[in-house]
This record gives sequence, structure tokens and C-alpha cells, in this order.
Amino acid sequence: MTLGRQLVSARSRNRLVAVLAVGMAAAVAWVLRSRRPQPPAVAPEPPRIGYSRNGSPQPVSLSD
Repeated sequence: MTLGRQLVSARSRNRLVAVLAVGMAAAVAWVLRSRRPQPPAVAPEPPRIGYSRNGSPQPVSLSD
């Protein structure tokens, strides 16, 4: 309990709480919206389609 007069009325305190709640919600929304999206993961390279030089059905390697 307080002794004497309160410095802020209940109505003013409720308005202040409401303004702070709206401000916090706006700040959280801004932070979530401003985050840069992560680039997608790099897909693995598909197997090469082709034949080797000796005729066996093996993929052709570029390092030969």
C-alpha cells in the first residue's frame, strides 16, 4: 500500500501499459520482417550421364 497520493492514475498507467505492449509488438514484427531469408542449401550434383572411353557404362569423369 502506498501512503499518500499516487503519482500516476490507474487510467494513465493502463494507457502506458497498452502503448508499451503495442510498441513491443511492432518492434518484434519489424525484427522478424527485416531478417534476411537464408539461401537454400546447395543441391548435390546429379550423376553425369555418358559413357567412358572404353565403352563400359560408367560416367565420364572430367579429370581424365
